[in-house]
Amino acid sequence: MSHAYVTGLLAVVVVAVAARLLLPVLPIRRYTGRLSTVDTLCLVVGSVGLVLHCGAMFFRVSVASWPLGPTVIRVVDPMGTASITWFAVGAALIVIGLCRQQPIVVAIVAASLVGVGYTMYDGGSLRTHLDTIAVAVVLLAASVAVFADPPWRTASLTPEPTPR
Repeated sequence: MSHAYVTGLLAVVVVAVAARLLLPVLPIRRYTGRLSTVDTLCLVVGSVGLVLHCGAMFFRVSVASWPLGPTVIRVVDPMGTASITWFAVGAALIVIGLCRQQPIVVAIVAASLVGVGYTMYDGGSLRTHLDTIAVAVVLLAASVAVFADPPWRTASLTPEPTPR
């Protein structure tokens, strides 16, 4: 995994956040679900867990310099049961964090994370795995930007539907 690839993934997230902040049509109110504090915590912890998982596999030197980094690498890098569990828990936390969203949004993000897990452990090509990660990042970032309201957003900021 190159630094350009990681920069591209970060750019996707930045664009999603910028779109959310700058485009008044986002989120799409008709389909918006408010995240609770626990939902948000699950999304953040799950995402950080998956980033650490990827970092331990692709950026060992950088992760090794962090506190507990060598331990993370020893757990994740062999790609055994502990690595699978780490990935599954991170992915599950993300899906749990999205539980208040439209079921199709949850299903699409969940399917993309299943795809990432499958391509990681199936012995296939690295290119396929990296492409699957990119799709999952785009889908997760877009889903949160387009459909999720943060817990700190007050109800008064949510426009009421115009009567017809």
